[in-house]
Amino acid sequence: MFNKHPKGLIAASFANLGERFGFYTMMAILVLFLQAKFGLDGKEAGLIYSTFYFSIYILALIGGIIADRTRNYKGTIFTGIVLMAVGYLMLAIPSPTPVANKTLFLGDYLCGLVCHCFRKWSFQGKSSSAGRADVRQSPIFQHA
Repeated sequence: MFNKHPKGLIAASFANLGERFGFYTMMAILVLFLQAKFGLDGKEAGLIYSTFYFSIYILALIGGIIADRTRNYKGTIFTGIVLMAVGYLMLAIPSPTPVANKTLFLGDYLCGLVCHCFRKWSFQGKSSSAGRADVRQSPIFQHA
């Protein structure tokens, strides 16, 4: 069934699936988590959420521009996967609820969010670009 697909398509699809699942799950509960865990009010949590969301898309644009110049798709995808893992590990560091040292734990959590922003920079556009490069080289799409 998969023998006519490009080699990197399955890996890129599963990497993108995992990335999207984690991203949308986190976006759904981020404001609620910030309010419950760190005692932030709606305005502060909304500001963090908005800044995070904006940073993701602006860094994806910058990452796309850089990807067009470097053409190192596999290296940047690997970098993005590593950043995604580091970001999730930083977000998973356990802390008491409510936190005793709000600055320390909120700073750690915000560093995890920054890792997420930068993994979008290095990961999002490249997985589809690498897939397109594999498809162009596939014998199915070569005309005689």
